Amino acid sequence: MTRKERVALVSLVASLLLAGAKLSVGLWIGSLALVTDALHSGTDFLATAVTFLAVRYADRPADEDHPYGHGKFESVAALGEATLLLLLAGGVTAEAWNKMAADDPAPTVGWIAFAVMGVEIVINAWRAHVLAKTARETGSRALAADALHFLSDVGSSIAVVAGLIATVYGYRYADPIAAIAVAILIAGLALKMMKSTFDDLTDRVSPGLVRGLERAVDDIPGIVRVNHVRVRHVGHVAFVDVAAEVPRTLAFQQIMAVKTQIYDAIARDVPGAETTASCNPVAVDDETVRERVQLAALREGLPVHHVTIQHLGDRLSVSLDLEVDAEMPLGRAHDVASALEEAIRAELGTEVEVESHLEPLIPDLLPGEDIADGMVAAIRAALVEAAPDCGVTDVHNLRVRVLGDGLFVAFHCRFDRALPAREVHARADALERAVRERFPTIRRIVSHPEPIRV
Repeated sequence: MTRKERVALVSLVASLLLAGAKLSVGLWIGSLALVTDALHSGTDFLATAVTFLAVRYADRPADEDHPYGHGKFESVAALGEATLLLLLAGGVTAEAWNKMAADDPAPTVGWIAFAVMGVEIVINAWRAHVLAKTARETGSRALAADALHFLSDVGSSIAVVAGLIATVYGYRYADPIAAIAVAILIAGLALKMMKSTFDDLTDRVSPGLVRGLERAVDDIPGIVRVNHVRVRHVGHVAFVDVAAEVPRTLAFQQIMAVKTQIYDAIARDVPGAETTASCNPVAVDDETVRERVQLAALREGLPVHHVTIQHLGDRLSVSLDLEVDAEMPLGRAHDVASALEEAIRAELGTEVEVESHLEPLIPDLLPGEDIADGMVAAIRAALVEAAPDCGVTDVHNLRVRVLGDGLFVAFHCRFDRALPAREVHARADALERAVRERFPTIRRIVSHPEPIRV
């Protein structure tokens, strides 16, 4: 049994005992106010019984029929409790009015009535405190409704005691007037409870909360625009739905990082919230032409490189290398290239000039094996000899392997760290060409530039 269930069960037993005691004394002395308070406690018993069942049901985990969980059952229980209170208030008011109109005799008040009411005030004050504390700690709306209910019991009991005291001093209509006062207190509580419950059942949230969450999400780097932030409460759990736009140039990992920041931002303002975030990629004004070309190729699922963009007056010219399966027939490869060119024109405009160069795609896994040390030494010597003329220093980490019917060569070399990348590429490319002239069997050569160590 959970803590909420234990508190609700203790409250249930107390409601039954108090209702029985007050009803017995009220009927014995003929006090409408005391009978009204007893009926009030009787509704407490029914309401607490409903609360106990609702709390047990609301704690069930989410399932196929209730994907957001069963927390709303607590709100339904609170609504039922409020309805019972309104009915009781109306009935008591009518009975009190009839009693005054019929000029019924005042009740006979004895010490036992004050004793019962004193005990009830103490017990209800304690119950209201325990229920309110538990409701705050567990987020239970049903227990919060019960706490308000028992707090009103304290007020109504004080009104009953005041009526009994006035009756002792000879005020003839003090008892029915006290009953009406209790009924008004009950009705006010019921209306307040109904408003809170309706707000919960209709998913009403504070506009300030939503605006604050929207600002928190909008401040996250990478967010272009926040489409909406929606919040609903089911029991003590808040469910937050966020839809935002991000630049379409972001990689998948970058979009996931933005989502993580959204989750963190919501959790700071709404602890324990279950957040769902969707990031819709959109075009932004600061996209470069190269990025747009790469995006067109990405949508087609095609690898491209060496993208060259030229401005020809008021129009663009795009050329690129397109990698296709080395065994793909030309007819099929031409169709693939044409589809890519159309995708680029759709992205940049139909007047764009697009030229694609076909290159065979190197398989992901190629058989390889090391070669004789003599060949490695010869290639190293050629690299070291040609390096000074090409403006390259410190050739190291040389690897030479068999690649198909040729060779694969990889090496590291160093340059001044302030040298522009284009100059680094030109010098490394010159060294690669010089070595390939010496060793025509080299099918692929890869140089890795590093800054000169200080």
